[in-house]
Amino acid sequence: MSERKKILILGNGFDLAHFLPTKYEHFITAMCAVEKAPPSEPLSFDNIFHELLADEDFFLSKTKEMYKTEEVKIPVEDLNILKEKLSSNGWFQYFKDYLDSGIDTWIDFENEIKVVLDVVCSVLEKNSDKNEIIDVKNYGGYLNIIATEFFEEFNANKNHYINVLLKLGILRSIYGYKDEENFVELNKNEFDDMDNQYGYDSLTGFGRPSPAFEELSLNDDYVKKYKGETIGIHTYKVIKKMNNDLLIFIDIFSIYIEFIEGLVPRNDLRVPRVLSDIDSIYSFNYSSTTSRLYDRKHRNFLHGKAGEGNIVLGISELENKLLINEKAYGFVKYYQKLVNNTNYKFLSGNEGLKSLEKTHQKGSSYWNVQPYEIYIWGHSLDSSDSDYIKEIFSFNKGGYTSIYLIIYYFPSPHAQLANLISVMGKDIIEMWMKKGWLEFVEAPDVYSLNNTEGYVDEISKHSEKGMFK
Repeated sequence: MSERKKILILGNGFDLAHFLPTKYEHFITAMCAVEKAPPSEPLSFDNIFHELLADEDFFLSKTKEMYKTEEVKIPVEDLNILKEKLSSNGWFQYFKDYLDSGIDTWIDFENEIKVVLDVVCSVLEKNSDKNEIIDVKNYGGYLNIIATEFFEEFNANKNHYINVLLKLGILRSIYGYKDEENFVELNKNEFDDMDNQYGYDSLTGFGRPSPAFEELSLNDDYVKKYKGETIGIHTYKVIKKMNNDLLIFIDIFSIYIEFIEGLVPRNDLRVPRVLSDIDSIYSFNYSSTTSRLYDRKHRNFLHGKAGEGNIVLGISELENKLLINEKAYGFVKYYQKLVNNTNYKFLSGNEGLKSLEKTHQKGSSYWNVQPYEIYIWGHSLDSSDSDYIKEIFSFNKGGYTSIYLIIYYFPSPHAQLANLISVMGKDIIEMWMKKGWLEFVEAPDVYSLNNTEGYVDEISKHSEKGMFK
């Protein structure tokens, strides 16, 4: 009788279980600290997470307890490279202002990318028939000043839409005044000086109104002109810049994960039972945590690996007609995987498992081959990875069991179960649970495993009972 093989599938919750700060909030907070940091000295861990640590953040307190955080820092050279990338990156400039807006996970982040793309496409589509976005009546077609009534159609969303376009750099604030028939553009300081010079008080009527004015303008990079006059927006250039900014944002994120990979445990960690005799590991993470902390090496990085230029981060599919027409597939994860040649083989590429399932579907079985145990640790099972979820549930189609699926949950299985039902439908999930193919087990508490005497983490009831014929 052969030994039962175990496969482990990892999501970001695995790194979080090890108190590695890889949450969306951690990353954005860290990059905000980088953006504000003096350019002449390295940035320490405590300075990077100063705001969260000041609030006595439980998670980061455990990070400092478990890892030598005092030994990691961002060198001056890397710091200044990051500062330059962040300053002109539209996606970061947008997301840093939405830290407290309910974007909690990387799935939330990817969903928000879609929302932002829809906002931009709504504006581009509204302007496609006529060049209504430019205020020709008051400023002529030679200035790219935005018509105030253009955004009125978006009603309550008006301010949000404008803010999105400002953060992405599609719009900008413009300052200036008219000198006879010419428009003279000012910088912000010159505008403030001129405004203060006239000292007009609207309540008392004293002073004179300043000739300087502030308006929104379409960024010159996206202006389509004919004989010097604005005739529209370069849709292609707008989308291309957003795509390029996403690539740079991904590069920034990769640098951050490499920084987190520098955290060294203060003490050797005890190996969780599921990792003690694992055969294969498939990771949706960008880090090498199993290799680095437990010497369990693997090559199956489904969404790429930090430092290798192949990270996948984006939306699941193009749904907006304008994006489809512009062939804007750079935002889509499956396209990124193909371009980056990311390892996209999953369970159906496992020769042993594939052979076992093929035999079962023919109505026969290897008498001495045990079903595989598939453990999922730290993945939400959200629809954004529905292709992978459906691939898992493509097994057990014959008269015999090819896999047992064990899902580690924290703090409860409710969210993951709801996501599975949403992707696969209740009938399939109910059938798998009734047949004993699907099991939910509380995730190992890595801190207790290493600090509480007698703590034992659980694995599948099938492993606990031993092997079956």
